[in-house]
Amino acid sequence: MQLHLLLAATALVCAAPSLAAAPAETLQRELDAMVASGELPQALVLIEQHGKPLIELSSGYADIESRRPIARDAIFRLYSMSKPITSVGIMMLAERSKLALTDPVGKYLPEMANLRVWDGSKTADTIAATRPVTIEDLLLHRSGLTYEFMGDTPVQRWYREKGVSRTTAVASAHAQVPPAATLDNLVARLGRAPLLHQPGERFSYGFSTTVLGAVIERVSGESLDAFLKGNILDPLEMKDTTFVVSDTQAPRLVTGYLATEQGLRAVDLPETSEYRNSARLRDGGGALAGTLEDYRHFAEMLAGRGKWHGKRLLKPESVDAMYTPRLRTGGGEHLDSPFGYGLAIGDPGTEARGGLPVGAGSWSGSANTYFFADPAHDVVAILMTNELTPGPFEARTWKLREALDRAALAVTKR
Repeated sequence: MQLHLLLAATALVCAAPSLAAAPAETLQRELDAMVASGELPQALVLIEQHGKPLIELSSGYADIESRRPIARDAIFRLYSMSKPITSVGIMMLAERSKLALTDPVGKYLPEMANLRVWDGSKTADTIAATRPVTIEDLLLHRSGLTYEFMGDTPVQRWYREKGVSRTTAVASAHAQVPPAATLDNLVARLGRAPLLHQPGERFSYGFSTTVLGAVIERVSGESLDAFLKGNILDPLEMKDTTFVVSDTQAPRLVTGYLATEQGLRAVDLPETSEYRNSARLRDGGGALAGTLEDYRHFAEMLAGRGKWHGKRLLKPESVDAMYTPRLRTGGGEHLDSPFGYGLAIGDPGTEARGGLPVGAGSWSGSANTYFFADPAHDVVAILMTNELTPGPFEARTWKLREALDRAALAVTKR
C-alpha cells in the first residue's frame, strides 16, 4: 500500500512537523492494515486547525475490483452526513423569522398535524399524542419518528409494510412494498404512521431531518436542492455536493460496499448508482453525495461559528444553539453522547473513551463517513469512505472514528 502523507511544514500551524508525524503515521498504518485485510475499501482523512491541514491521508481504492486508486476529489455517498447541512438550512429560516423552532410541524405540513403514538403493545395500536411534534423536536430527533431498519417493533414493521421508506442501499434489504417516490409522498406516509413514542420523550433516530427538508420546501417555496444550493452549497463553494451525480462527476463516484461474512460486496456501482437517477427522492436526511473538500468547507463554517472565508452564513448565536447539548442520544457506550440541533456534542465522557473531543460537534453517515468541527479550538476532522457495516461488523465503525479522534487530539495538543 502506497503511503500518502501530505505534511508540509508550512501547514502545521506553528507546530514542528515531528509533532504531527507520529499520529499521522499511526493512523496511516491503521487504515492501510484495514484495507490490506479487506476490512475497508478506501479512506480519505483530513485533520486541520485554523484552516491549515495538519494531517492528510489516503488509503485504498475507489473500486476494489478494478483497483482504481482513490483520489482526493473522489465523490462519496454522504448519507446521514446530509443531516447537519439540512439542519443549518432550518437555522437560516429561523434567523430570517420564516419559522420558529417552537412551531408545530403541522403548521407547515398539515399532513403531519394529527400524529398518533404507538401504545407499546404487540400491535401497532395507537393513542393520542400529548402534544404536537415541533421543529425543535425534529432537530433533536425526539419527535418519535424512526427508520424502518432501526428495530423490529410494530412501528418499524408498520413502516416496512406501508412503504415508509425511500430507495437506498441501506433500506433495500428491509423493503416489503415500493418505497415513497417523492418527498411529499414520504411525508404523507409518515403522517399516517404511528410515532415510536410521545413527542419530546427521548432521542430516537429516524426520518426527523427528512421532514425538516420538507419544511424547508414549504416555507421557502423552493425545492430542497435549490434552497440548499443557493443558501449553503454555492456560498461555501461546495461544487460537487449534490443529490444527483452528473455524467461528468460519475467517474469520481466511488463504489459503495457492504461488509459481509464473505468480505466486502459492491452494492452500489458508479455506473448504475441510485445517485445517477435524476428522479430520485431529495432527502435532506440522507441523500447527498460530495467530496472531502466540499465537506471541509461546511465543517470550517461550523468551526468558524457561521463564517467562512469572510462570508457569514449563520449568526454565531445560531451555531452556538446547534452546539448546546439538550438531551442524550442514549444507547451503548459508543452511541451515548449529548445532542444539540443536528449534531452530537463531545463531552468529557466521549473524549475519555478515545472518541469525540469535548465541545466538538459531529455526525456521520451510514457508509462510515464521519466529521467533527470544534469552534473552541478551530479544528476540523473528516473521514470519507463508503462501506456499510451492519450488525456484526459495527466494531469497524468505532475503530475508524476513534482512530480519527485520537489523531486529531494528538496533533492539536489539547
